[in-house]
Amino acid sequence: MRRMNLNREAAERGAAGVLVAVMMLVLLGAGALAVDTGQIYAERAQLQNAADAGALAAVDLCAASGCSQASAVALASSLANGNSLDSQSTVQSVDLSVAGQVSVTTSTKDGATNAGFLTKMFASALNAPPVTVGATATAKWKYVTKGISILPLTFATCEFTDDGLPHKILTQGGGAGAQDCNGLNPSNQIIPGGFAWLNPDSSTGCKVTAEVGQWSMTSAGGAVPNGCMDLFNPTLNPSLANSTVALPVYKYTCAGMPAAQFGSCNGSSVQYYIEKWAGFKLQAWNFTGQAKYDPTNVFTGSQKGLYGTFVGYSADPNLFTGGSTTPNGNVIVIGLIK
Repeated sequence: MRRMNLNREAAERGAAGVLVAVMMLVLLGAGALAVDTGQIYAERAQLQNAADAGALAAVDLCAASGCSQASAVALASSLANGNSLDSQSTVQSVDLSVAGQVSVTTSTKDGATNAGFLTKMFASALNAPPVTVGATATAKWKYVTKGISILPLTFATCEFTDDGLPHKILTQGGGAGAQDCNGLNPSNQIIPGGFAWLNPDSSTGCKVTAEVGQWSMTSAGGAVPNGCMDLFNPTLNPSLANSTVALPVYKYTCAGMPAAQFGSCNGSSVQYYIEKWAGFKLQAWNFTGQAKYDPTNVFTGSQKGLYGTFVGYSADPNLFTGGSTTPNGNVIVIGLIK
């Protein structure tokens, strides 16, 4: 019986080629998946930018002047493409159903064809379907309760007239017959020793921290508090003119309150109960010395005070905190909550 001799090397010849071909398919698929996944993440990051910008802009509009569904969608849509690096995004929805907040959802989905945007991807060689990527952002607004005013002043509630027109608010002077909103001559003072100046937080600055529902201490006398003259000097601080600032508004003073708690309530012991915050565009002012900016001469004689317009104001959330969506004043803080 003859034994057959087999050449094992010849039998296995070509196996390596098959293995390489299979591995190439696996490697190509893995590479396509990696590239496409990166593209998806990059697209989602751009869509998140668009959603964030749209939500913040829409919530600012709704808080400042009220908004309709149409106006919120229009504003969010106008910002969506501009805040996406490839300028390709669609505002899929704008949700106003929750009081005080706006949710914006962006997507790569084409608004006309409803087709996925990311179609020309490596994985299409493996018959992968189009990919739709989306992102959602929610922004919220609240009326300010606590914050830091750059001006050491407070106004009575009756001075707060948010009608879009400029108003002169006197803190001192005006001559015989002049009256403030309380029906008093400003030089008779709000209460003895109180000219609506607040005591700065430190002896070296002018900023004042005030909080709704809390008392703020006065800076006694009719003059600008020590160290604050340069703040009102237009030569040294030209940026103050025509800027908008947030100012605390008081509801009442310590007059008539228990002496055991408030002392004599005159001079340096005067306190103001803060009710709200007001946005105020400074158009002119007149105080002592160089603390004057009055290009149109709205102040005459001995008048001292501010001139400007109460306006809605979105405050810096690093300096202000919000409390409620119930309207109180016209200063708000806005921010993303998700």
